[in-house]
Amino acid sequence: MKRSIVAALACGCAALTAAGATVASARSGPARDTTHLRLVVAQYSDKTQGYWEGLIKSFEAKHADVQVDLQVIDWNDITQQVNTMVQTRQYPDILNLNTYAGFAQNGLLYKAGDVVSPTVLQDFVPTFAKNSLYKGTQYGLPFIASARALFYNKGLFTKAHIAAPPKTWSQLLADAQKLQKLGNGTIGYGLPLGAEEAQGEWSIWMWGNGGNWKSGSKWTINSARNVATLKFMVDLANRYKVTESNPGKTNRTAGVWSAFAQGKVGMAMGSPGTFVGMLKKNPKVHYGIAAIPVNTGQKPVTLGVEDYLMAFKKSGNQAAVKDFLDFFYEKANYARFLTSEGFLPTTKSGSSALASNPTFAPYLKLLPGARFYPSDDPAWPKVQGAVQNELGTAFNSNPKKVLDNLQKVAEQASR
Repeated sequence: MKRSIVAALACGCAALTAAGATVASARSGPARDTTHLRLVVAQYSDKTQGYWEGLIKSFEAKHADVQVDLQVIDWNDITQQVNTMVQTRQYPDILNLNTYAGFAQNGLLYKAGDVVSPTVLQDFVPTFAKNSLYKGTQYGLPFIASARALFYNKGLFTKAHIAAPPKTWSQLLADAQKLQKLGNGTIGYGLPLGAEEAQGEWSIWMWGNGGNWKSGSKWTINSARNVATLKFMVDLANRYKVTESNPGKTNRTAGVWSAFAQGKVGMAMGSPGTFVGMLKKNPKVHYGIAAIPVNTGQKPVTLGVEDYLMAFKKSGNQAAVKDFLDFFYEKANYARFLTSEGFLPTTKSGSSALASNPTFAPYLKLLPGARFYPSDDPAWPKVQGAVQNELGTAFNSNPKKVLDNLQKVAEQASR
């Protein structure tokens, strides 16, 4: 259900009331002014809409002067639709997305401290709060987090006589070769570099070899370390043949994670959300979770993925926005979203509430040292899009040339 924005009639003509505007309430009871908030969120699962509808119902019961109009958009479409909203100045009041810096750069967002209480602001885990800054000021509100770990199939490990999960790249390669020899379509390591989330898998491997997206303000996508990393990943598929046949076109969820859940993959990077949910549907697959292998001499690393809430500046909407965001971040309301969707908390109170949950506990220990995409850079959305579309071509091309092209995209987007 998409709750429609209220239409106001004036001078016999229908006029669309902008979200965030204040109009006369048509509800029963004493006449009062009603603020309409437009809430635009991404669809994480088939549970997303139901959660927000329930939260809105509870919120409106306590705030009769606020009506929240909900719009849930599929992840495949939300970036394009939000860009259209911004270009046509039909801004949401509250938005859930994985980038915020471009909106902050253009002066469209409230500062975080202007739309949540000091209690909420101080409750954010420092790692996530720091990752929500633009030029030293927090504009993004840490919404949910995810981390990655190595999932391995215990049954296949036993058959291949592998005693423990690998800690280094060389051990991963050796184990993947043993798993591949089991036959019956077994894949040693699932390597998804398709368009769904190539930037995620790439980040993990890049950091695991001491590389990075940037050094200070300079993009370093085509650094020598990163070229070596991509060549090793290409070798896993083309030379050693321990991955699926075409990693460059294989997506994470429908490709690698689905195959792992069917017992066909020995090792893969995974998260506590969708991946664990898929595995629960096939209890015959006994799996373990371990730290992500890195190249010899490198420190352990995990990818921290953070999505955000943000509030757009509009006349008359600030107080209602603050009431709604504070309500969402109440411990019980926030924890309900996390457990429903399978994500990690970005707040201290949320972490405390889920510390004893066996699904979340292994990841919560990793979060303080997690590394993130450079989402505070307004150029990041263009870089991410290019990586998703082009990185996978390295399996049929020159890895250095592919990274050189991505470097050019980053530098041009930063001008």
